[in-house]
Amino acid sequence: MEKEILGLFKACTLEVEDVMDGLETTSLRKTTKMGADGTPTSELDSIVEKVAIDHLKENCEYNILSEEYGLLKGRDKGSIIMDPIDGTSNALSGIPFYSISLAFTPDKFSDTSVGYVKNLPLGREYHAIKGKGSYLDGERLPRLPPNKELNFSVYMGKKAHPDSVRIADLARRTRSLGSASLEMCMVAEGIFDMYYIVTVNKERSLRITDIIASTLILREAGGEVYQSRWIPIDMPLDVSARSDVMAIRDGSVRKVIE
Repeated sequence: MEKEILGLFKACTLEVEDVMDGLETTSLRKTTKMGADGTPTSELDSIVEKVAIDHLKENCEYNILSEEYGLLKGRDKGSIIMDPIDGTSNALSGIPFYSISLAFTPDKFSDTSVGYVKNLPLGREYHAIKGKGSYLDGERLPRLPPNKELNFSVYMGKKAHPDSVRIADLARRTRSLGSASLEMCMVAEGIFDMYYIVTVNKERSLRITDIIASTLILREAGGEVYQSRWIPIDMPLDVSARSDVMAIRDGSVRKVIE
């Protein structure tokens, strides 16, 4: 079943890419409504999410949980959690770093069995099936040895927790690129050693649609994703819920930052 779902995700992504090829993304900033997650929905989000949802509804009967539409009930057991553009601000600004993120779970977050993330501008494709490893463009991601010179992605916006400065100072280099799903996949790939977003009162923390697919991809590559206090992340299937995230490549990174 997992291979069929992965095929569904790839076909859905092709539909999204076909539509986006004909769009001038930087001209689609207008807010069309408030999304189910309580944040404004751009015209770009609306167009792309409708394409993705229409494709999924035509080809399966699972529940669909999306950032803008919320929960769409299906007749089959299991849920698809999707964010057709993770990194909308990048897309609207002409920055070629945003993704589609799709995951399937038969029940809850910890049961996620398929994760799929694709960098839409660059075409880099990550996926994982639970228990079968993680892949980039069809090649299995190896479990890498600890890195002595650490590279982190750390959120440093105005809602960042004050401790974020201390965390950034521990790395040789620090970046923040604007797409949680892709940055977590880059941890799985070994480009980053950690992705860190801890905010004041969780005001800019992440939704399940941002991270569920990349959490499986990172875990299948030997890493781990935590919420506060080193608790492995778990979230309800609810787009209004938010969580801080510390995604690490291996246990040696945790020892450095504790």
